[in-house]
Amino acid sequence: MAVDKMVLLRQVVNAFQQGKFNYVIQFIEANNTILKLDPVAIQVYSSALRKVGNGTRAESVVIKGLKTFKGSPQLLNSLGTTQLELGKAKNAVQSFKKALSANPLDIEVKYNLARAYKEVGLFNEAESIFVDVIRKKPTYSQASIHLADIHTNLGALEKAQKCLTSVLERDPANVVALNNLGNVLRRDNNFKASAERFEAAIKLQPTNSTLRRNLAATLVLLNRREEAKQCFIDAVSLTPLDWTAQEELAAFLWEEGVESPFEYIEPHINHEDANAAFVLAYIKLLVRADQFQKALDVLNSQEHLLRSNLDLYIYKARVHRELGDYDASLDYVEKGEKLKINNTIGLESEAGYTLLSLGRAKEALTKFSKLVKQEPRNQGWWTMLSTCYCLLNEENKYHWLCNYQQLLAVMPVLPSKEKRQNLNDELRDVLEALHQNERHPIGQSLRNGTQTYENLFDGKNEVINTLSSLILERAQEFIELQSKDRKHPFLSRLSKDLTFKGSWSVKLRTDGYHRSHYHPEGWLSGVYYVDVPNAVHNNGEGWLTFGRADIANQNFEGDFAVKPKSGNLVLFPSYMWHGTNAFTSSTARLTVAFDIIPSH
Repeated sequence: MAVDKMVLLRQVVNAFQQGKFNYVIQFIEANNTILKLDPVAIQVYSSALRKVGNGTRAESVVIKGLKTFKGSPQLLNSLGTTQLELGKAKNAVQSFKKALSANPLDIEVKYNLARAYKEVGLFNEAESIFVDVIRKKPTYSQASIHLADIHTNLGALEKAQKCLTSVLERDPANVVALNNLGNVLRRDNNFKASAERFEAAIKLQPTNSTLRRNLAATLVLLNRREEAKQCFIDAVSLTPLDWTAQEELAAFLWEEGVESPFEYIEPHINHEDANAAFVLAYIKLLVRADQFQKALDVLNSQEHLLRSNLDLYIYKARVHRELGDYDASLDYVEKGEKLKINNTIGLESEAGYTLLSLGRAKEALTKFSKLVKQEPRNQGWWTMLSTCYCLLNEENKYHWLCNYQQLLAVMPVLPSKEKRQNLNDELRDVLEALHQNERHPIGQSLRNGTQTYENLFDGKNEVINTLSSLILERAQEFIELQSKDRKHPFLSRLSKDLTFKGSWSVKLRTDGYHRSHYHPEGWLSGVYYVDVPNAVHNNGEGWLTFGRADIANQNFEGDFAVKPKSGNLVLFPSYMWHGTNAFTSSTARLTVAFDIIPSH
C-alpha cells in the first residue's frame, strides 16, 4: 500500500510541475492520507494553494504538517516562503531560522532567510547572507539581484551596478536584471544609459507594462516628453486596470497641462468589471487634485460597490467638508463609525478637521490628541494639535510647539556673499534644466509653478551635492543649539546623525505661491533660496509665512514671516504651518526644499 502511495505522490509532483495546480489540490483533498506519507506531499499541496492565490490556507496546511513532521527543514522553508508572500516577513524570519538550524548547509534556506531580512529592513544582515550565498554559488542570479537591491537601498549605487552587470554578463536576456539596472542608473542620474537598459528589456518582453512605465519616467527626465507620453499610454493599454500605470500617466498629463488628464481612467470607473480598489484610488486622486465635486459624483455612483468599505465614509466626509457641507461630513463620520472597524484613524482625522472648520476646537482637540498618541511620528497630528491650541487661546501650549524664536532659523548657507553668489550661479543652470513641465504636481502645495522629479539630492551632480552637504552642516549647527524635551515632537528626537527624507526644487512664476501646508513625514524641513524676485520688497510679496493654518471657514493671519533672500537657508520643524504669499514679477523664484530626519 505504501508503494502505491509513493507512486501517487510522484504523479502529484509531476502534475504540479506541469502547472496543473487545481488538479493537485483536488487530488490531494480526495486522498488526504498522502499528506502523512512524506513532507513533499505537504509542500506540493501548499505550493499549489499558493499558486491559485490561497496563501492563508497554504500557511495553515504547512503548520498542520509540522505537527506530523516536527522540525522538518523542508516544511519550515515552505512555511517561511508562504509567510513572505502573505506579508508576514517577521514570522518568515523565524521560520527560516528554524529551517537553517535543522539544515545549516542548505543554500536555498539561506537565500530565503536573506530575502526575509531584506523585507523587514535588516539590510546589513541580509547583505552578509547574500554575499555568502553568492560566494558558494556564484551563478545564483537571483541572489545577486537581491544584493543589488540592498546596495541601492543603502545608497551604494556602484556596488548595485556591479552586481547587476555580473548577472547580465552571464545572462544578457535577464529582464529583471536589465530593469533593475535601468532603475539604478536612473537614480544615479545616468538617464541615457538607463533608457537603453529599459529599451533592451522591452525588446525581450514587449508586453511588460512595468518596463514601459520605467522607460517613460526616464524619458521624462531626458526631456523626451512626446516619447514618454506614448510609453505611458502603451503601458496603460497593456494593463488598463493596473492603477500604478494609470496614475503615472494621469500625473504626467496633469503636469503637461492637458485638459483631460484622467481620460484613460474614466472608462474603467463605471464599467461592470470595476473593482473597489481601483475606484477608491481614482477618488483619492481626484481629492488630491482638488476636484471635490467630481470625487463626490464618483462616490455617489459607486456607493453600491463601496458600501462596506470604510474608505467610502472617510472620503465622503472629506469631500463634503471641502465643499462646505460640514453637517454632512460629520454625518458620514458617524456612519463610518457604525461599521465598527478597528483602524479609524481616517475617520478621526476627518472629524477633527470638520470640527475645526465649525470652530469646535475643544472637540477637535480630543480627536487630534488621540491621533498623536496613536501615531506620534506623524507630524500632521502635531500640526493640528497646534491649530487647536491657537483657536482655544492656549498660548503656553501653542508657544511650546510654535516658538519661532527658538525653533526657526534663518541663516546664510555660506558666510561669504561672493561664494553664495557663485554657488547660486552654478545651481541655477542645473535646476533650470530640470524644470520642463508645465504645471505643479497633483496634490502639492504650489500654484503657478513647477516641481522637479525624483529626490534631488540622490544624484551625483557636484554642485547639488555641495548644497546638500552645506544644508546638513547648517542643520547640525542649528540642532546643537536646541535642548532635549522628551515630550516634544521635534526636541525629543535631537540627533547629530541626519539624513534627507526628500528633496526637490520649486520654480514659481508670476502669481506663484504655496498654499499653507506641513510635511507629515518629515522632522526638520527647510528651504534654500537660489533666485528671489525683486517683488519680495513690495508689501510682503513672496514672503514665507508661518502659522497661517489652512482650515476652511476659519481665518488665520499667521504669526511669523520670513523675507526671502538669495543665498539664505530657512529651517523649521516639519509640523509648522507654512506657506508663501503670491508675488507679481516677471522673474521666477527658484528654491530647493527638503525634509530631514534623524538617521537612527
